Amino acid sequence: MRYFIIFICVIIAIIVMKKEIIKDISIWFIKTGTFIIPFIPLYVSTVLFFPYITGKAFVFRIIVEVIFSAWIFLAIFYEEYSPKKSPLLIAVSIFISAVVLATIFSVNPYKSFWSNFERMEGLVTYLHLFAYFLVLGQVFKKQDWNIFFNLFVISGILESIYAWFQRFGYFSSIQGGFGRPDGTIGNPTYLAAYLIFILFFCLWLLFNSRNSAGKFFYGLSAFFVLATIYLTASRGPGLAVIGSAILGIILYLALNTDKEAVKKYKSFALILLSIFILVPGGIWLARNTDFVKNNLALSRLTSLSLSERTVASRFVIWRMGLEGFMEHPILGWGPDNYELVFAKYFKSALWRQESWFDRSHNIVLDWLINAGILGLVSYLSIFGAAFYLLWKGHKKNIFSLENALLIAMLFLAYFFQNLFVFDNLATYLSFFGVLAFIHSSQGAGGEEKLKSGSSKFFGDTEQSWFLATGLLAAPLLAIIYFVNLQPLFANLSLLEALKIQGSDSQGAFNEYQKALSYNTLGNKEIREQLTRFAIMAGSAPELAVNFKDLALRTAITEDQKSVLENPLDPRAYIFLGSIFNSVGLFDQALAVFNKAVELSPKKQQIYFELADVYFRKGDSASAVNILEKSFNLDPEFNQARMNLAIAYIISNQQSKADELLKEYYGTVEVEDQLLVQVYSKIKDYRRLAGVWRTFVKTHPDNIGYWKNLSGAYLLAGERKMAIAAINEAIILNPGFKAEGEVLIRDILTH
Repeated sequence: MRYFIIFICVIIAIIVMKKEIIKDISIWFIKTGTFIIPFIPLYVSTVLFFPYITGKAFVFRIIVEVIFSAWIFLAIFYEEYSPKKSPLLIAVSIFISAVVLATIFSVNPYKSFWSNFERMEGLVTYLHLFAYFLVLGQVFKKQDWNIFFNLFVISGILESIYAWFQRFGYFSSIQGGFGRPDGTIGNPTYLAAYLIFILFFCLWLLFNSRNSAGKFFYGLSAFFVLATIYLTASRGPGLAVIGSAILGIILYLALNTDKEAVKKYKSFALILLSIFILVPGGIWLARNTDFVKNNLALSRLTSLSLSERTVASRFVIWRMGLEGFMEHPILGWGPDNYELVFAKYFKSALWRQESWFDRSHNIVLDWLINAGILGLVSYLSIFGAAFYLLWKGHKKNIFSLENALLIAMLFLAYFFQNLFVFDNLATYLSFFGVLAFIHSSQGAGGEEKLKSGSSKFFGDTEQSWFLATGLLAAPLLAIIYFVNLQPLFANLSLLEALKIQGSDSQGAFNEYQKALSYNTLGNKEIREQLTRFAIMAGSAPELAVNFKDLALRTAITEDQKSVLENPLDPRAYIFLGSIFNSVGLFDQALAVFNKAVELSPKKQQIYFELADVYFRKGDSASAVNILEKSFNLDPEFNQARMNLAIAYIISNQQSKADELLKEYYGTVEVEDQLLVQVYSKIKDYRRLAGVWRTFVKTHPDNIGYWKNLSGAYLLAGERKMAIAAINEAIILNPGFKAEGEVLIRDILTH
């Protein structure tokens, strides 16, 4: 908060300054802020929930709010900075307008505006990206763009260095695991998508460098970044780079009217073309060799097939997206509402993938869902306007053919890889930056020497600039607080609660309440975490009854708010139903879970929750009926099969359970903790021993499993078998001998 107070003081000080000083300060703010932006992808906040996402977004938004306010001042008093019309500005404006309309008419306008902590998108981010585009396009001059792209290259090199450190195990890779770095972006594919822009920035600067040292540096940087893209083993970005390179070379040879240049570079271009075709083709033909199979990147890049699980699931998800689009074709469901489409049209076969998707992993379908046909057409029009201006710029000698093709191929590579994934802030920063560059190249940027002009609305008196600055400062402060600081404080409290809830339940509960008191971005995520905490606290015997009661009641109240605010989201109902179930309010839980089933009739997880309520209520017959429905949705789902088998066992239908298990596993003795629990509960110790036998067979070094097997034999009255199990454990694990002999003596003496 003290930094916010300092910032207010700075704003007040600026207001009382003279106009020319404010002009210089405004330009300084814009240049400083925009030159920080290329480094935002490197920032990871360890004190925030979703550290790879939220910190970057808050920094970007605050910077944009400040520089946009500074630009507004310049646009008011200096004509050179007022918006200049171009096809690209019109296209981006129409796109943002479509997103605004889609948000207004969204099935959940609040979510469409704010998004959540996990994504940090929504209309609020698109408005910031539009402001970012405007400021760059109207203020930057040629030398500014050169600095800007160089800063992106420096940032990309640092990102690549970090990725290589991850590859060799010096830093952990959260989502990529060992071998697939995710950098400070947090995902290998997102990292590769971001580096596509860095690669093309290197090539742009290489083509436009005037000295051999510069060309060497940018060429080496391009190779290093390309190697890092390869290191991520991301198929979409890899294919996008190869495809754009092939197309770019072909177009260069076809469109170049300079016969001397074609003749000079034709051989080199053909060599490059051959490399981009023959090398990937050769690797593909060698995909079954040990060399390719044992290489993580090559094996992934050559494993693409329609039958692969990930690829097959993509087609299912895309079909779901089309079904959702047909329901709301004009303006879609609103930004950030794909999860509602995913739930409603969920296909049971998707149990093999994540339980909850909030993106279709296809940019075309995402915009059809986000903003309907208007959103998609306006989004595609941005590319159309960009290609038009690139070609027009080439004809006017603003861009060389090489430069125009380079940017065009960048956009094609970016669009192609987005057919299999989705955007994140790191790619948005680069994409809208390049759009602003194209717009600026049409003469939109300010002149070298600024010319003072009279404001149409405020005039050019001391009172007018004082009034204008004051009117800009007030909303700026309000926006920074409500759009950023409130959500930031809520996020900090949420993460603090998660950190201390294992050791300080009262403190964690206070932090959850504090986070919710801001009533801002992330409410639903905070409530979900609060529900998990309350259920955990409710079962903790060491906590005071009054505290547990308060935590559970608070969680129920907050989950009821989530249901009211997200009436089409079954996830909200699942959390409310879970806490009703945990406190014994079974009828309320059944009503809530049944509503969730209506919203997502083929999602097996909801049936599992519903069956659990019936079991706890003592209605085994209804639980079996529910789990049979879940199983019949997709008999290949082993968890649904196991849950039904457990239900049969509990309801004294052991033969049906055996039939289910044999059909899938070939035996009734299956390594599964659920079977351990149910056989222990019904005291069928012979079957319990059979299950533990599968555990020790798979994990012979686990002494705990051998002890459990011996205990099961002992409970079943088979003392000799219990002793034999301990003896076998001693043979396999000599270090267990002393303890094992003590256990054997205990068995013999009791």
